[in-house]
Amino acid sequence: MAEKKAIKGLEKILFISESKQKKHVLQLIHQITNQRITDDQALDYFLKIKGLQTINFNGPIDYWVKKYLLSSTKVKLNYFEQVKFYETFLNFPVSQLRVIRKTDKSPLSNFPLTEAAQELIRQSIQLKKQQA
Repeated sequence: MAEKKAIKGLEKILFISESKQKKHVLQLIHQITNQRITDDQALDYFLKIKGLQTINFNGPIDYWVKKYLLSSTKVKLNYFEQVKFYETFLNFPVSQLRVIRKTDKSPLSNFPLTEAAQELIRQSIQLKKQQA
């Protein structure tokens, strides 16, 4: 019950354009974990970790959101997956006023990623192309 009520509130806070950003976040988490976890587990992990970093517990907070955030995640990531997760989503969410360089032709430039995360994804895409 806490999960259903909290997820709706957290998605409104963390995702600016809900469906596009949510799909992209899930895709990136699946790349980080090598498709090891389900969408539900990935979303749970993302919402709890980023929710704890974003939500101010000193201010007014919904009871269900607080209960959800303080519960454990459904899945545990290994050390390397955690490092990639934090590198990828370090500055998430960012302001909608973020300036995108016009010279950068990468489709990843529309999403708030660190340069290291973008390079990691580019390398995995190139590797997949070489294997095909």
